[in-house]
Parts: sequence; C-alpha cells; structure tokens
Amino acid sequence: MTITEQRTGLAPAVRSPDRAYLAWTAVAIAYAIAFLQRVSPQSITANFMADFSTDAAGVAMLASSYFWGYTLMQIPAGLLVDRYGVKRVVLFSMAASSLGSAAFALAPNLLDVFAARLVVACGDALVFTALLKLVALSFKDERFGIMSGISQVSGYVGGVMATTPLAAAVSGFGWRACFVFIACVGLANLAFASLVLKRDPAAHSGKTLRGVLAASGKSLSHLANWGCAMSFASHFAVVTTLSGVWGIPMVAHFFNISPSAASTPLLTFMVGNALGSIFLGHMADRAAALDTALIRICLLRMLLIAMLLPPVAHALGFVYVTVVFAVLGLVAGGTVPLVLKCTKRLYTAELIGVGASVNTTAAGIFAGASQPVIGLAMVGASRLSGSGAEHGAASISDAGFATLIGILLVMSLPGIAGPWLMKSKLIVRK
Repeated sequence: MTITEQRTGLAPAVRSPDRAYLAWTAVAIAYAIAFLQRVSPQSITANFMADFSTDAAGVAMLASSYFWGYTLMQIPAGLLVDRYGVKRVVLFSMAASSLGSAAFALAPNLLDVFAARLVVACGDALVFTALLKLVALSFKDERFGIMSGISQVSGYVGGVMATTPLAAAVSGFGWRACFVFIACVGLANLAFASLVLKRDPAAHSGKTLRGVLAASGKSLSHLANWGCAMSFASHFAVVTTLSGVWGIPMVAHFFNISPSAASTPLLTFMVGNALGSIFLGHMADRAAALDTALIRICLLRMLLIAMLLPPVAHALGFVYVTVVFAVLGLVAGGTVPLVLKCTKRLYTAELIGVGASVNTTAAGIFAGASQPVIGLAMVGASRLSGSGAEHGAASISDAGFATLIGILLVMSLPGIAGPWLMKSKLIVRK
C-alpha cells in the first residue's frame, strides 16, 4: 500500500458534493479491485497448479510478479499524480489493471502469466495515491481524516471479496472466467470514472523524477529511515504472504476441506484488518513511544503466526485457526498507522511522500524477492518429509507449511530491529 504527501494547506477544488462522492466512489472501487488482485492468488492456488502442472514454486512466481510490478511504480506514483492529475492517472491505472487481468485469464503459459500480473500490478500501484489526492482536492480539511480512513477500508472490501466469494466463484466457474469477469467490472468502472471525474488543471509542480530519486537516495543515508523501511517491509511481506498467497491453501490442507470452505478464516482476517485500521489506528495517535509500540505489535504478530504451526492447528481445530486469523487481522490493521506516524515524524510533512515511497519500495522488494525462496523451501521440505512427489496442492505437506511459518517468523525480525534504529530520532521529534 502507497501513501503520498497531502498538504493540509491545499484548498479543495470547487465541485458539487454529489459529484465529489461519485468521483470518490469510482476510484474507491478501483482500489477495491486492486486489493482483490493483490491477495487473489490464495483463492486460485489449486486450480492454477493443476492448469499449469506446477507446484508451490509456480505460485510463488505468480505472487512475486505482482510485487515486482507494484514496486516499480511506487517511486513515480506521487509524481505522476501531481503532474498529470487524478483523472488521467486513474484512467490509465484502471485500463492497465483490466487489460492485465484479461491477459492473465487467457495466459497459455507461466511466462505470459508473469507478464500479465506485472501489467496488473503497475496499474494497481497508482490507485491509492490518486485516491488520497482526490480526497484532498474534493473534501474540506475537517473531512479528510474520515474520508481517507474510509478509503483505506474500501481496499479491505476488495480483500474480503478475494476470500470466500472468489473461492466459491472459482469452484463454480473456474479461475479464468472469474478474472475475465473482474476485467469486465474494471472496464465498466473505467467508463463510469471517465464520466464522473473532472479533468484536473495541468499541474505546475516543480518536482522532477530526478529530484524525487535524489531525495529518496539521500534519505537512505540515515539509519532511522532504514529502520522505518525495515519495519514496514517486514510487516507487509509477512502479512501479504500469509493472507494473500498461502493462507487458504494452508487451511485447506490442515483440515482437508475445499478452498471455498477454507477461505472463512481469511475472511475474518480481512474484516479484522478493517476494524484494526480504524480502532487501533485511533489508539496509535495516543501512543507516546512509537518504537516500543511497534516492537510489541511485531512480537504479538509473531506469536499469532507461530500459533498456526501444523501440530497446534490440527490439535485445536478450525474454529481456533479462524480466531487466530481474526486477531492477526486486528494486529495487522493497527500496524500501518503506527508506521505512518513514524514516517511523518522522521521525514516531516514536507517529505512524507518520499518516505512513503521508500517504505513501499523496500516492502515490494522484500516481498517479491522472498516469494521464490518460500516456494522452493516449502517444496523441498515437503519432499524431504516423504510427501509432495506430485505437482499440485497436495504437494505441500505439514512440513512444507511448518517451513512457511518458520520463514515468516524470520522475516518478522526486521520488524523488531527497525524500531530500535528509529528510537533516537523519534524521541527528538516529538
């Protein structure tokens, strides 16, 4: 997820309230679709493996391609919105996402799958930045907080759609038909957005891509800023890998149930995420020691992930796993506001856009690079344990999913080291 600087002194554009809400609705739907695209692999894993005769490594490639495309577009996202306006950027984003989704549905081989998901991700990466910009331009300052919060929740609605509803649709119609339908919805929303979004006046920003890159490079000379990037990257990579790639296959394996039935815990995760971003986000505003709060929430996240180890899950059952995912969603939803508060304090309001770009770029690189390693490790552990001789969802055994949990715990460690690196700067800039 990307957040670009919003200057509180910026006067909202004059537009009718009805049209402002219609414009917001169009871009919020685009963000919901983007979030759905990000976490959808978990709902199609078994079908995807069967169609392409691949294993966990193939699924990891599917996830990795999205992360790399998303990462490539993070640095220029804010610059593009500032220079070309919300409407042009959003329409480009919607077109890329829809066409990429259709290409993904029709892809005959893994190489085409990788390319299609790359296109989808490059489009999706621009949406949330444009959505926040639209909120700043369309609504008064006293409504910016609530509207930006609701905008965040619109993404979680897409995440909810990627669990039980998508898994059920895939079971009934197949994953290819589902992604053709998603592409059609995206194109319909593109037509709607072209009507309700007003054309923005040409931006007269003095920013250049070279200047943004220079500011980003300079920021990396400070250890505290590295700590902030480490904290967000660890959170993003761990949570997205579990909730967006391997959550449903893992639950389906644990209890020998269909992906549709196994999506219930992930549905509670998404609901928890939305609630956590609102209620724990409010508590984050009152946190005196941000570094301590981040370390504690990271340790809690690690404990919850460890509670999903196969022996524990088998012993305590489906309801237990569902509750763990629900609590994990609350924790994940409350982590992002803490990181954003740290980002603003470290970079100041003037450079918070650069800070957000650095954080999300680091997160995308970490998540993208880790996926092939995770996939290969899961396959290797499953084969060493005596199972997983064949391709498909059944190729991952308890040993493979235990390896996944172990890797996620190791990937969580930067989330402990990062706040420690930020500590001195956070104290100075209270």
